[in-house]
Amino acid sequence: MVDRRLIFDPGKNQVIQTESGERFYFSLDERGGDGAVWSARSDDADVDVSVYHTHPPTEASVSIRVHRGFDGPSTVYFVRKRPGTGKVVGKFAMSFFKRTGDVAVWE
Repeated sequence: MVDRRLIFDPGKNQVIQTESGERFYFSLDERGGDGAVWSARSDDADVDVSVYHTHPPTEASVSIRVHRGFDGPSTVYFVRKRPGTGKVVGKFAMSFFKRTGDVAVWE
């Protein structure tokens, strides 16, 4: 079973507890008339991030997939830049970690 989670307050730095196989979904606003769009990168091969843009750019749909075997921690970095100039007009990071320690199997 794949767990799917929505992020209700994207655009802010966050730390999220996760498990292998989880997926996260949210949207980012790209309106503003300056053509700036969001991009993302993960610092861990066990965490994939994809960003899909509407045309014209008004919204970016984001999906983050945590692969099986993830042992964290990892961070996904988001940046919004204006085309041509490359000027950064927004940025935030989402850090993911896996709970460790003694936990009962039913928890």
